[in-house]
Amino acid sequence: MKKSASLDAMIVLLKAVAEVDHLRVLRLLHHEDLTIPDFIFILDQSQACISRYLYLLCEARLIKRYQKGGYLYFKLCHDFWGKDIVMSILSSLPKHDVLLAHDLERLKDVKKQCQKTRKKHFLQNMSQWDLLRSSYMADHSVENALLKIVGDKPFQTMLNIGIGGDSVLKLFSDLYTHAIEIVLDRDVLHLPVEETAFDLVILHWVLHFLENPEMVLHKISGVLRPHGRLLIVDFSYHKAKSSHSDQAHMGFGFSALQIEQWLKNTGLVLEQTICLTPIQSKNSEACVVTLWLARDPRLLVDDIKDKKVDFA
Repeated sequence: MKKSASLDAMIVLLKAVAEVDHLRVLRLLHHEDLTIPDFIFILDQSQACISRYLYLLCEARLIKRYQKGGYLYFKLCHDFWGKDIVMSILSSLPKHDVLLAHDLERLKDVKKQCQKTRKKHFLQNMSQWDLLRSSYMADHSVENALLKIVGDKPFQTMLNIGIGGDSVLKLFSDLYTHAIEIVLDRDVLHLPVEETAFDLVILHWVLHFLENPEMVLHKISGVLRPHGRLLIVDFSYHKAKSSHSDQAHMGFGFSALQIEQWLKNTGLVLEQTICLTPIQSKNSEACVVTLWLARDPRLLVDDIKDKKVDFA
């Protein structure tokens, strides 16, 4: 059932999109989550003007803000009753408009700079990462948890996305027939796997390094076979976020609700979550090593054949 809205709410929505600069902001957010400095650069306007646009759009509930890695980001609201109206308006905007084309060119510049910054941070922290990770949990404990949650049933294809130096493929070598490993030194949104479909995809300690984890999860869901599984290994925070300064810019740790919502948005079903006890009890107040196992709810043809269907 579609959500309905009052006449007043409809007027608020229409007023919010009846401004050229508001439409520019919405169109940009349709492509990418952005910060205030990003909008200042792209739209070439003052911070006061940008802040006003964002405030009014937030008030109209067309967009919302969230904190990540010490920065305030803005994104489109996907659970808003007027989402279809907004998307219809955005799709109707002239594709060859000079102003809108200029915005997209500036957005490309922002994304290129973000990629450079991410790679710089990634390389700077790689030397510290193994030490940081091992301070929370011994590798053999994580490997045992991986074996337990995946089980011992053989499968055909596996994709592991990691940061290099791990032995995930070796860990499951007796279970899969064919496997691919991708080291996180490239754009994960453009996976070089063509039309390959995988029974198991593992994101091994990489999610918090990604600029847009939800978008990457959407991409990965597209390479899962029906009934395929996605396994995420990363940190989740509970009582408080870590105070380490070198962790802050990476968005260190995720809330359980955040991961669950992202998986739901991609159409995957969360089947199991395992939180491992940290080596030092003091770390349990900050981040905990967590495994999330989700599944593509579509059924394989062979599975359907094995099921008795009653049409009565």
